[in-house]
Amino acid sequence: MDRQPPTALLSPQEWEQLLDDFASSSNPSRRDRWLHLPLLDLAVSSLLRRDLPSHLKPLLLSLVDDHLPPPLPSSLPALLASLLSFPPDHPLRDHLLVTVVSAFASALAAPISRDHEAPHLAALVDALLAAANRPNHAPDRAARALACDALRALDAALPGLLAEALGHLYALAAAERSPAAQSYLLLLASAARHAVRLGRLASGASILAVAGPPTPFAVPAHLLSPLAAPGASVAPPSEVNVRDTRKVLALLMDRPQVLTPAAAMEMMAILAEVASAVLQWAPAIAAHIKVQFGGMVHSSSPMLLHSLLTLFVQFPDAFGAEDERTMAHRLALAAREVHRPLAVRLLALHWLLGSGKFRNLVPGLARWFYPAVFDPLALKAKKLDCLAYVAAGVDGEKVAAADRASDQATRLLDDGLVCVSAFRWLPAWSTETGVAFRALHSVLVGAAPHSTDGTSCSGARELLNSTIFHHLQAILVDMASEHQGLVPVIADFTNRLLACNSHRWAGERLLRTLDECLLPRLEPGYQLASYYPIFEKIAQNETVPQHHLIELLTKQMVSLTKKHGPDTELKSWSQGSKVVGICRVMLKHHHSSHIFLPLSHLLVLTIESFPDLEVRDHARICLRMLSCVPGKKLRHIMGVGEQPSGVTPSHPGSLYDIPSPRAAQDLKSMPDLASYIHLERVVPLIVKQSWALTLPNFSVQSRPSGSILSIQDVSSAPSEQENPTGPTIERIGYRQETLRVMDSKVTITFSSSAHFGKIPSCHIPFILGEPPGSGMDIVPIDNQNREESSYCASVTIELEPQEPSPGLIDVSVEANTENCQVLSGSLKPITVGIEDMFLKASVPPDTPREGVAMYYQDLFHALWEACDSSTNTGRETFPLSGGKGSAVIDGTRSVKLLEVTPKVLIGAVERYLASFVVSVSGGSLVTILRGNGVIKNVMWEENVPDASVGADALVPYSPDNNLQLHLIDDEDIGVGAERYGHESKREMGTMRVMIFLPPRYHLLFLLEVGRASTLVRIRTDHWPCLAYVDEYLEALIS
Repeated sequence: MDRQPPTALLSPQEWEQLLDDFASSSNPSRRDRWLHLPLLDLAVSSLLRRDLPSHLKPLLLSLVDDHLPPPLPSSLPALLASLLSFPPDHPLRDHLLVTVVSAFASALAAPISRDHEAPHLAALVDALLAAANRPNHAPDRAARALACDALRALDAALPGLLAEALGHLYALAAAERSPAAQSYLLLLASAARHAVRLGRLASGASILAVAGPPTPFAVPAHLLSPLAAPGASVAPPSEVNVRDTRKVLALLMDRPQVLTPAAAMEMMAILAEVASAVLQWAPAIAAHIKVQFGGMVHSSSPMLLHSLLTLFVQFPDAFGAEDERTMAHRLALAAREVHRPLAVRLLALHWLLGSGKFRNLVPGLARWFYPAVFDPLALKAKKLDCLAYVAAGVDGEKVAAADRASDQATRLLDDGLVCVSAFRWLPAWSTETGVAFRALHSVLVGAAPHSTDGTSCSGARELLNSTIFHHLQAILVDMASEHQGLVPVIADFTNRLLACNSHRWAGERLLRTLDECLLPRLEPGYQLASYYPIFEKIAQNETVPQHHLIELLTKQMVSLTKKHGPDTELKSWSQGSKVVGICRVMLKHHHSSHIFLPLSHLLVLTIESFPDLEVRDHARICLRMLSCVPGKKLRHIMGVGEQPSGVTPSHPGSLYDIPSPRAAQDLKSMPDLASYIHLERVVPLIVKQSWALTLPNFSVQSRPSGSILSIQDVSSAPSEQENPTGPTIERIGYRQETLRVMDSKVTITFSSSAHFGKIPSCHIPFILGEPPGSGMDIVPIDNQNREESSYCASVTIELEPQEPSPGLIDVSVEANTENCQVLSGSLKPITVGIEDMFLKASVPPDTPREGVAMYYQDLFHALWEACDSSTNTGRETFPLSGGKGSAVIDGTRSVKLLEVTPKVLIGAVERYLASFVVSVSGGSLVTILRGNGVIKNVMWEENVPDASVGADALVPYSPDNNLQLHLIDDEDIGVGAERYGHESKREMGTMRVMIFLPPRYHLLFLLEVGRASTLVRIRTDHWPCLAYVDEYLEALIS
């Protein structure tokens, strides 16, 4: 436990510990043990201690300023006393002054106590006025400037504190000629602004009148009483105060050269407020302001430019048209200056487009707004807004120079879009794409802006016939035909226009242009699916004729039929369903008499020749409705039940949108989807329970550093925390005992956190359950009925492992219920074991069939030697064919003793590893395996002597290393001798097994078969797989 500090003065060591505790951000609780002390008093009283190191004293004041809470009014007398008693030449006096003034400004608020707070405040102001009342005193000008800044801070915290001393402040500011004049002028300006806000100008007494010296100071009466409610109107200023205000303004504007840009910005804001109060009675003030500050238009400081712009807004009559043009040119130039910060360049463009004074001048500055190649994207977007504003002008007068043709606007748009031309090949969601289409939309809205009622827009008729609108349509058509990735963006662009009541006409005209100009350019094929979003919008619009679209869709169905094959079943179903969905949209939004002949021809063609059964069924229903149901009733039927709340259709344009009348069951009482649909492996795993080892890959192709070493359990049954959630069902009706689905698609998707690569989803045309009576009822399947069920479909999962390790594959399924709504949920995960990674090594194509066995044997010996070394880990480099590099093999080895009879071992090898055996040696072992006839096409070596034990010894000899032997106890000698004799009986022979582990590793077994046991020598070029081999070999013989 931390020791509580004492309550007396703190020692230097304790102060250092306190400062370290308060500076700690990792453990804020460390400062809690100091909070019971009067830290403010201790810090201030320790400043003059001689035993305290000098480097700690500034840190004490920083502690008071940054970490301690604002002081209470009761602490102000002690702070004031410490300041007044502090030596005036001490280096920390200025810092202490700032600390004390900050404490007074934060602790006091009007009304202040006349007896307790006012005397101390008056004493502090006395001290500050006394310090400031020495104008042009060179040695202490910094102290005088600090005193003025402190008085200004107090005046801001207590408005009107210095209103009665305004005459003295005027005299001090007029007399000061040193660099401290800036602080005096700002103090005078602050006091004058508060005098205006308090209504002192309406008084008959002069605001500059003085009745005595500035000290002793008395707190004004309005700060001692509660604030009065603001009046309904302000009385006009008296004549004497108008004259005094002009006098004060003249002094403040007389020396702008002594102000820094930040001080000038603050000064002009105060000048604008004070001058506005008397501008009606002294209009010449505005002209004076223009004369004094108009030259700032040529300044390079963004603060001064912004301040001058505020004066343009406050005093519009003072600046003429020439001044506005000069300012607009300066802003346009500032936006082009690359050395300026991005915020300044953006602010300049905002001033140009946002102010009514400069907006009309933007067309004349069009050549200044072309974005540069290396401009930030935000700046490009704003410059394109300026170009769009210029290009939106229909008549030629809005272009930069007179007598230009209207096609100048089209050149402005084309040249401006060059800066973001990368959007043509970037993804549709890229920011560049958004900027480009934002500019196109700005052109339309600028040429035909919204009306006040939101129902119509001005300039619509002129825009339809304008060159810019026709050019914009041509741009979109070219984009859609040349860049398929932009089609969804163009569709969204059209949707935005159609959704706006003011610009719906522009969206409809754009759709007609796409129908007339884009559709004839398109060719049928799989790539046509990219244009389906636009096709659907054309089908939805009643003003667009459908003949071009139906003709193109007919060609598309013919093309899909011709290209159909075993590898294109999913594409045929998907694209065919979308085409029929577009036909359904036509039925809903168009009169059947207008589209009857071409649409019926398309549907008949689909019914007769399209290979997918579901698509043909949907087309047959559409054709029956087109030919048998009258138009109005048909459109009414098609709209019933479409997109009910909370329902996701199986695909766009589904024909089965009417929910089933069967009552829905409570979702909480419904069992998991895994009890209805079950996935099981065709070949069960040998290892029923396993785990996955995740290690960082230290090879050249390693993953980013910082990979975490973790061991996770891999089991076919998920843990309690990872149980798959129940199915997500939207408006599904079913009975307690069955779950009904349609005879249509079921999509199974796979995902895994293991390194299996991207696993493609699986599409099953239909899924069958265990029907109790008839139809397509799916019932829960228990463990007893699972093995006997014959209602199943094959699912093949294709993996691309990045490393050979076990893992889990999460399975989710989506299916259609009887009313064709979507059912989705998770199934039990699938376990992938190490044996799923076992593959045969590939053979070079030029190897003859009779030489395959010899090739495998030679490859085994080469890999066996490559994975060996005088140490436990080997490394060897092999040149690749064609001289294109070399492959490096890092090898390691291990052993495993299997205490099992040869009969059990041979049976396990023949069942699970027969295809991986490359050679067999030893007379008796060769005789047994040849007679069984399971292992074929391997090298049989009947007369090969037994391999030397020393070559594969676990403790290899090396002349460079000392031989290390382990000492064993006497009672273990008999057990060890018996075990060695048990292991040394290897009369039968050896088997060599070579396994390829994707993506590029190998696992080698040398099985030395004995009468009572088998010793398995293991070598591999992927050492993490050894973690699973031991468990696999145990399960192999169990």
